[in-house]
Amino acid sequence: MNLAHLLLTLLLSLSLLIPFARPAAQDATPEARRARVERGLLPPVLVRGAPAWSIEERLRHHKAPGVSVAVIKDFKVEWAKGYGFKDAGTREPVTERTLFQAGSISKPVAASAALKKVEQGRLALEEDVNLKLTSWKLPDNDFTAKRKVTLANLLSHTAGLTVHGFPGYAAGEKIPTVPQILDGAPPANTAPVRVDLEPGTRFRYSGGGTTVAQLLLTDAERKPFPDIMRETVLAPLGMDDSTYEQPLPAARARHAAAGHKADGGGVPGKFHVYPEMAAAGLWTTPTDLARFGIEVQLSLQGKSNKVLSKASAERMVTPYLPSSDVGLGFFSEERGQNVYFGHNGADEGFRAQLLVHREKGYGAVVMVNSDNGQIIGEIFRAIAREYGWDGYLPPEVETVSVAPERLGSYAGRYLVNPDRVLKVTFEGGRLFAEPTQGSKVELFPVSETAFVRQDAYIRATFVPATEGQPAKVTLVGGNNTTDAPRVAADATPIPYELLQAGKVDEAVAAYRRIKKEQPDNVAVSEQRLNTLGYELLRAKKTREAVAVFALNAELYPQSFNVYDSLGEAYAEGGDKGLAVKNYRRSLELNPKNDNAARMLKKLGEEKK
Repeated sequence: MNLAHLLLTLLLSLSLLIPFARPAAQDATPEARRARVERGLLPPVLVRGAPAWSIEERLRHHKAPGVSVAVIKDFKVEWAKGYGFKDAGTREPVTERTLFQAGSISKPVAASAALKKVEQGRLALEEDVNLKLTSWKLPDNDFTAKRKVTLANLLSHTAGLTVHGFPGYAAGEKIPTVPQILDGAPPANTAPVRVDLEPGTRFRYSGGGTTVAQLLLTDAERKPFPDIMRETVLAPLGMDDSTYEQPLPAARARHAAAGHKADGGGVPGKFHVYPEMAAAGLWTTPTDLARFGIEVQLSLQGKSNKVLSKASAERMVTPYLPSSDVGLGFFSEERGQNVYFGHNGADEGFRAQLLVHREKGYGAVVMVNSDNGQIIGEIFRAIAREYGWDGYLPPEVETVSVAPERLGSYAGRYLVNPDRVLKVTFEGGRLFAEPTQGSKVELFPVSETAFVRQDAYIRATFVPATEGQPAKVTLVGGNNTTDAPRVAADATPIPYELLQAGKVDEAVAAYRRIKKEQPDNVAVSEQRLNTLGYELLRAKKTREAVAVFALNAELYPQSFNVYDSLGEAYAEGGDKGLAVKNYRRSLELNPKNDNAARMLKKLGEEKK
């Protein structure tokens, strides 16, 4: 054996005694983990190898001024931080103590106070709420003859009550009392809260029911609702930056974020006022909401009872009806063998989410001062990946290699419906799709013919032409399947494209033909045309917007909302006479249309 061979044999034998080198473990300090979350935002569909995003670039992408985050680990707030701006105009930075409106996350926090009063014997879960209501009574009817509405029904959205949510009141608007809200009486801007399903028989979300619970608490305690919440929940949990005060006092308003529309514009007056405090009125921070979530986690384990006993905490997270996923305050969701509980929130100009694991000590809260809350899910997925949340993330999608000439063959225009096309382009060796009124997205191949996109659970499968049939793309999303045939590049433009080109009369005529030939097609639904009109109005295409709103009024003459929108478009265009005419017509169809009445007053024309 020569020397070189001997040395090689010795080295190989020694290598058997030395473990394989492992990559250095990632820094597990809170600061390092936060930094990885900040640059690791993820879309709904995880494509292996696709790059992640940073918080800053996604704020810009979504036109959201600011976001605030708190991460829970081992039943503690591991870190919290604010990003972006409290107000797009002032560009004052968001901090971890900036106040955001929690929207419907107000409900489970309020529910914990109601359950505390049950523990104290001040209220009962399963008795008729009218026994304790003194300042107002829930009207009985045929639906309550067999079964009365209880507090448990109110907290679990099983009371059969109407009014899903509340828009709040803009700056300068008169604020109604809670009884006025519940009766839909002026100046309330929502319908009366009434029972129109048999109580206790099924789930139906009702902010109206939560508002009845608010009044039940104030009648029983004979105190203002913000005081009840501070004494019962906020102070015991150290939620010092939180309040249910509406309107927000000036001292706290200095620390509050301003709400913003989905297009980045500010909410007039910065934010709305919500006298429906239990349903939508909590001002708070992610850190404070995390403290609340942690307390419920610990109460479930019998390790804390600062507010509730273990039994009451169990009621909050255990579905009240077998057919629903909501307990007395929280929604629960199963992800594999894991159960998470939480709640989402949406007020004018704000979105939020609280989600924690039922048994393990982790979770998070994310709050954004924008009507576009898409960044919330992206941040949650980044946190879930970094902290290894069990069962939270979907499996990654494996892509395949497809020859460039095959990819290029799929480029073209595909007709999804009479007013929507999917433009498929081949650029730089990659395939992209751009739907009408949507953004361009990359298509990732999972086979030679099937593709996925990262931003939505939609699969596109390209089908070649056959004798007598053009090539097409089949779009599958959820339970919906759509076949979109390829059309010639020089085919007649769809009505939307005619509008964009300023060919208003041609577009309106095309919409009329669609309505005549396919009356139930979504392209000419009232909601779709109304949304299109506002898109044009925001783009300062007033003439086009007026034409679309006028068409909507022509097609749906008994809808008060189409005249309200048309009045707004005429007002925007400076035609006061036609604005007044259409607002009055809207009020004739719906005398409770507060917006039309307010706009007539603004235009100097009182409602007749």
